[in-house]
Amino acid sequence: MKLLNHTIAMLAQRCPVCLRGQVFYSLLGMHKTCPRCGVQFEREHGYFLNAMLIGYVLGFLVIVPSAVYLYFLHVTTLTFAIAIIAEVILIWPLIFRYSRLLWMHIDQMMDPRQPELKDEV
Repeated sequence: MKLLNHTIAMLAQRCPVCLRGQVFYSLLGMHKTCPRCGVQFEREHGYFLNAMLIGYVLGFLVIVPSAVYLYFLHVTTLTFAIAIIAEVILIWPLIFRYSRLLWMHIDQMMDPRQPELKDEV
């Protein structure tokens, strides 16, 4: 049940501790602390380096099928490059968000933290 709750919270882009507070306030802007429970998202300097690895893997998993498909269509190099670059530009914000969210939720499940403030509302 705990894994299901974290999965739902991650897909909804919620805090890994309270599972309710919003993590992002804009397309790429991330709160430093949870607006709901007050926990600091970045535990230490360089905390999101693992999220970069996750983002690289997610990007690879998304781009490779497109690249293989384009290869078998025998498109020109220019068409191939434009299609892949456009795909990367379109999915980059989602990969950025979900790589960080996935890392925070995995980290919370491996090394749980408690909310910093009492839950209000």
